[in-house]
Amino acid sequence: MNTHRTATPPRPGRDDRGAHVVGAATTRHPLASHVFEMAVEPVGVHVVQARRTTATVLKQWSLPDALAEDARLIVSELVSNAIIHGSGDVRLRLRHDDHELQIRVTDDSTTPARRRRAGADGLGGRGLHLVACLSIRWGVADGGRTTYAVIPTLTEGSPCRRTTQSSSDPTC
Repeated sequence: MNTHRTATPPRPGRDDRGAHVVGAATTRHPLASHVFEMAVEPVGVHVVQARRTTATVLKQWSLPDALAEDARLIVSELVSNAIIHGSGDVRLRLRHDDHELQIRVTDDSTTPARRRRAGADGLGGRGLHLVACLSIRWGVADGGRTTYAVIPTLTEGSPCRRTTQSSSDPTC
């Protein structure tokens, strides 16, 4: 894996919005992987920042627009969950290799993310359902601290979005 800093997204350190960018990889050759990491304080405005930064990084990695849209939605949901239900700073990690994009969001809470049933009129409870529908797999790691989702990057036609943490969900 080749890693070096890029001018955009922001250089390592804190930017003017309170995000800490750890690094990004942009060198591309067969079997190489790209990695981008950032940490933000658990403040709602940082969901937008994480989503925009994800779009910028995926554009630099030349990933298709449709895949980038799915990834942005997943990042929004996972970062929002970490801010609302987690504790401590929220860390976003994107890793792309020749076959998949892995999105990992970590906070300091050991309570694992779990899907809930949303009421018809409820405002919440749909985020992890969306993550499950948009990814080929998702789950929890690091003793509940990390929630991840995986999107295929090499597909013929539309990707299969049916493998979730639990059994297949016929509503996806």
